[in-house]
Amino acid sequence: MGSIRKAVLYSSVTRYSMRFMGLASAMIIARLLTPEEIGTFAIASAIVMVMSEFRLLGAGSYLVREQELTDEKIRSATGLTVLISWGMGVLIWAMAPWVAGFYELEPIKVIFRILSVSFFLAPFISIPSSILMREFRFRELFIVNLYTTLANILLTISLILAGFSFYALAWGYSLAVLVELMVLLYYRPRSMPWTPAFRGLREIARFGIYTSVASFLKKGVVTAPDMIIGKVGTAAQVGLFSRGLGFIEFVSQTLLTGVKPVVLPYLSDVKRSGGNINEAYIRASVMLGGLLSPVLAVASVVSLPAIYLFFGHQWIEAASFASWIAFWAMFRAVHWFSSDLLVARGFEHILVLKEAVSFFVHFIVILYLYRFGLDAVAIGFAVAGFGDLVLTTLILWKFLNLSPMRLVTAWRLNFIFTLVCGSGAWLIYYISESYGLAPVHALLFIAVVMPFLWVSLIASFNHELWPEVKNLIAVVRRK
Repeated sequence: MGSIRKAVLYSSVTRYSMRFMGLASAMIIARLLTPEEIGTFAIASAIVMVMSEFRLLGAGSYLVREQELTDEKIRSATGLTVLISWGMGVLIWAMAPWVAGFYELEPIKVIFRILSVSFFLAPFISIPSSILMREFRFRELFIVNLYTTLANILLTISLILAGFSFYALAWGYSLAVLVELMVLLYYRPRSMPWTPAFRGLREIARFGIYTSVASFLKKGVVTAPDMIIGKVGTAAQVGLFSRGLGFIEFVSQTLLTGVKPVVLPYLSDVKRSGGNINEAYIRASVMLGGLLSPVLAVASVVSLPAIYLFFGHQWIEAASFASWIAFWAMFRAVHWFSSDLLVARGFEHILVLKEAVSFFVHFIVILYLYRFGLDAVAIGFAVAGFGDLVLTTLILWKFLNLSPMRLVTAWRLNFIFTLVCGSGAWLIYYISESYGLAPVHALLFIAVVMPFLWVSLIASFNHELWPEVKNLIAVVRRK
């Protein structure tokens, strides 16, 4: 458990640092670019980022999960990613004019081709990163990500100020990938082979095709609004809706991504050692939900002043979208690790089926409800998120014998904490408005009060998170 806790610590430091640096960057960019400019980039990047789920074909997850790792398997994984990723890079370059014509936005052509650069570097980034992750070497990954994020921020903002508009976002991302490669060359495992091999690809591809399709569909749920609204609506609407969704994604991913990279190695290790993987999954889900769901409930209440404070007045319209999307994120938080569980148990084909149904439902919801306005789309998102929760629960029950009642029982305190924190934030916000306080002042007051309320709740009910919080408090006191 000590190695897992240390891995989570380094992973959390990495991801939290990156997220907050990303927030600072987003706050600056939101004031330098208009919703239409950001919307134009969002349409192009949404398509490319969804396609990027195929460029590794699951080779990274294969290396993390594999029982015994040999040099030959590493070379084969590298060879597979070279074939797929380079092929995808050529495809993106070639299809750029067609996509620009489909959306009737000529700048998409250039953005596509700039973003294609990352596909040619991906094999030599993903493979060493996966091996470092398998070995729980998150300290080195922290340094890699720190340099990459700083490069992205500094290059993007500099290019915007130089007049590159939305092209700066594409160049900043692609040049930062080059920086990531250079740093990984230093921190890679010294014994790791670099030469790709093109033998034994079938085994990796058989595993990877399922995980890649599942990741493609899961990422598609988040990027579908950009792609659909970009076609049936305007670039400005894309920018506004993506800002509302992006705000909630920032809140949830800030709390989630510190733990997420450790979950698959952790569950795979439990399986290899003969432990109860279902109980390990439930514990991970409860601990994440105990932190994430109350925060999302509060975010739903304070979305308007938060978006105004972080991004400026031109993004205020996105606040109502964010309030509804927060419920979507809460529903999905319950089974956020389900993909890791299904992969660790060898049910990749079921994972694809689950994600396909979820993607189809979200796609139909967006396409149908757009005619009623973006608020209707946001509400539909929340309903689709609840449907995804029900579907995933039934799948885990049928195929993995994970009892729904066991899950509900384990989550009972999380439900209470979410209700109390959300209601408390609403009460503070309502009272503040009654006394004529500015919404931003109410937000700051809630930000001060809520952490103490949350800590009091998990301590009083002896939640699964309480031992971890106590350890963190002890570390802070020693420092």
